[in-house]
Amino acid sequence: MSHSGAPSGTDDVVAPVRPDPAAVDRRWSVPGLPRLPLPLTGAIIFAGIRLLSVAIAAFTLGQGKFSDRHWSLGQWMRVADGGHYLAIAAHGYTYPAGQLARASVFSFFPAYPAAMRSLAWLPGVSLFGAGLAVTAIAGLAAAWGITTLGMKLTADPRISLLMVAVWAVAPTSTVLEMLYAEALFCAVAVWTLVALVDRRWLTAAGLTIAAGTVRSTAVALVAAVVVAAALALVEAARTRQRIAEWWRPLAAALLAPLGLLGFLGYVAIRTRRLDGWFWIENHTFHMVFDWGTSTVQTLKGIFLGAPSVPEVLVALAVIAGALLMVWSLTERIPLSLHAYTVVVVVMALVSSANWIGSKPRFMLPAILLALPVARLLAPLRTSVKLPLFAVLTALSTWFGLYLVTIARWAP
Repeated sequence: MSHSGAPSGTDDVVAPVRPDPAAVDRRWSVPGLPRLPLPLTGAIIFAGIRLLSVAIAAFTLGQGKFSDRHWSLGQWMRVADGGHYLAIAAHGYTYPAGQLARASVFSFFPAYPAAMRSLAWLPGVSLFGAGLAVTAIAGLAAAWGITTLGMKLTADPRISLLMVAVWAVAPTSTVLEMLYAEALFCAVAVWTLVALVDRRWLTAAGLTIAAGTVRSTAVALVAAVVVAAALALVEAARTRQRIAEWWRPLAAALLAPLGLLGFLGYVAIRTRRLDGWFWIENHTFHMVFDWGTSTVQTLKGIFLGAPSVPEVLVALAVIAGALLMVWSLTERIPLSLHAYTVVVVVMALVSSANWIGSKPRFMLPAILLALPVARLLAPLRTSVKLPLFAVLTALSTWFGLYLVTIARWAP
């Protein structure tokens, strides 16, 4: 549902129709620990799940078929996209003319390697260590933001904390401990959604601009800002508000795409093609938007043919994400947040299926898919939830390791 009511003339306007914001500061008791602010508890839950996942990964990499790759934990953490980000952090965007394979560097957005390079200036910090630090800090910031957003939407501490836990054990959530940009994007995205719920228009626009330098999924945030701004402008017109009251949502809608457009423009200049980024996606990674036809055909082939284990696992994860998107639409939350979730999932579904193993990861920024699941799990006792999430952490870690080491798919 959308918010109503006339905003004031500041950027920190709070929408009148939402749970008591004071609830966000509520203290939450964890057995054996002092009373902590709820968002900090959410960050601790996320950190606990990630540490358990890393421990499971370190053990599993030395066992059975997983040991055939002879990978250390560090080697696993830098595979696939991690190697590209390390190269960009070390050498920037190099593209010798005529070497198409080197043009693939422009598929990767600059904010994550830039953050890595910035931290690597510290004495004794390698680019690899800096990347892990950026991932860890961003993951904690995302968990803090998810807890905050959950409280604003539900005013229920249990659901808010469970949203963090559910998100942290999602399929391919292992990228949240690897050299991948998902943790950074999710952190920026969730705080953008918090700003939209609070109707802090310029803050939301600035964060969306930043998100546009992290991943192309920023399109979903642009959609969320535009939807929220459009509803605010309609309300402003209906109530005949003064320009001082409605210029911020208009400015937010106009500013939000600038980060994404800026990088796409940079790639266009470097490649001397107006469609440079899309051309590179097509010709180096064979990724195009085909409106989901190849995804449907691939899923059909998996279930009607003789599928391999990784194909079945990935297909189930993709279908679960699509069903969760439909389920999430039953939640009474602002329309702009629904728009964000739908665009993230649809973007994952309508891209070509030759990287189908990455589609669950593409859905990871759809943080609000965790809301209906968290609501379902909330009545369970803590004595049930703790072992449940320990098992789910083990399963999601195994899933991520299996795809990379045995199936040899990119996560």
